[in-house]
Amino acid sequence: MEYISSRGFLKGCDFTSSNPISSIRRMAFYPSLDTINVKNPLIYVCNSAIPHFKNLTINFPFILVSGDSDDTMPLDFFTKEDFEKFINNPFLLHWFSQNMVIKHPKITLLPIGLDYHTMTCLNKWGPITSSENQEILIKSIKQKPFYERTIKCYANFHFQMNTKHSYDRKDAIEQISKDLIYYEPNHTFRLNSWNKQKDFAFVICPHGGGYDCHRLWEALILGCIPIVKKSLIDELYEELPVLILNEWSDLSQILLEETIITFKNKQFNYDKLKHNYWLTKMKDIQNKHLTFHL
Repeated sequence: MEYISSRGFLKGCDFTSSNPISSIRRMAFYPSLDTINVKNPLIYVCNSAIPHFKNLTINFPFILVSGDSDDTMPLDFFTKEDFEKFINNPFLLHWFSQNMVIKHPKITLLPIGLDYHTMTCLNKWGPITSSENQEILIKSIKQKPFYERTIKCYANFHFQMNTKHSYDRKDAIEQISKDLIYYEPNHTFRLNSWNKQKDFAFVICPHGGGYDCHRLWEALILGCIPIVKKSLIDELYEELPVLILNEWSDLSQILLEETIITFKNKQFNYDKLKHNYWLTKMKDIQNKHLTFHL
């Protein structure tokens, strides 16, 4: 798979669950730690299972990669003292995590990317299909550059208003002028939504279950400019065409038009949407410490 996803990050690791389950609260379907036969292994853990993981005894250097849940890391699971003890463990070389809100030299924020795994077993967004086919579909959507599209915002977040951060969605609905947004009128299959988005320059992306949301990364892959409100994960959007607002009420037609002009003349790093960009970062740290310990 080319584009970023939680399960893609998992597959790039050395020690993983053989039956990954989103938002699981324990480490299940893992082999024994003594089966690890690489130095500085990449260990993948569902973020919601971190309380289980942190109680394990690991007496060799490792790199932690975590995600696949909406939990805010590390605030949902650590006291300040527990976090300091965990992050300063000399065996923990680095931690790559989704929905991470703490800055630390040993931490790198990971995007949640696309959700490929849900549609491999559930039909709530469309017919059940493979991850590979989903990627083929999103790549097949023919796109115009954002500066040749309708200067208006696409929105479909309003179909799910009971999320952990639903206040952000309610604020967006209340504070953004209706003239600036096209609200999808009916709940539709994801592919239909993707095909609709390609005609709009912008996509409104409030927080959902977590600070990060799949909608934002879908929008970037579809050539749109996501719009978010300022948060603790903004560094994820560096070098990408993302419009960050202090308040939803700041959005205006003038700002949309100015953003098109500004972003049209900028160079962006779309490699950040690809799995290999992040896997290379992980491998670089793995190899750096391997060399250091020789």
